[in-house]
Amino acid sequence: MSHIARNLLVAALVCGVLPSLALAGQVPDSSAVRAAALKFAGGVAWRADTVIASDFSCTGKVQQAILGALPDEILVAIFTHGLDQPPEVLRFDAGDRNILASKIRVDDYVLSVAEITGVSGAAPVGYRQSTTCHGVRLSDDSSEAAHIYWDHDHQRFDSWTQ
Repeated sequence: MSHIARNLLVAALVCGVLPSLALAGQVPDSSAVRAAALKFAGGVAWRADTVIASDFSCTGKVQQAILGALPDEILVAIFTHGLDQPPEVLRFDAGDRNILASKIRVDDYVLSVAEITGVSGAAPVGYRQSTTCHGVRLSDDSSEAAHIYWDHDHQRFDSWTQ
């Protein structure tokens, strides 16, 4: 790796631009996450290639998320208490979304409530801007993205769209 590329990578990690890479060494076994998702929500086409990890519920612990699909729904399972406990599963109507092109990625909490209200038209309940925990972004590159975040007021996941 060149000196310039290394400096850019270090700067990105320090600034939080690459949160999923900042968890290097804590990358989950995607087949184990898929198996756990199947155990708790069978009948869903869980995609091991979509597994991501970060602190999604603002507890300071690394958690895993995985994308799944049913004929008319897209699901995101987030394991907040380990793979041996049931995940929180969020369901999204496939509607205009392209199920096959759908993907998830780690989403930064860089926007303020006012900024989110400006782009989505409503303030997300319980959302808190953060530099230490992350959300999950569900997108298919052709429809509005769903931003899944930890609702601090109700202690559960919720989402807003953009």
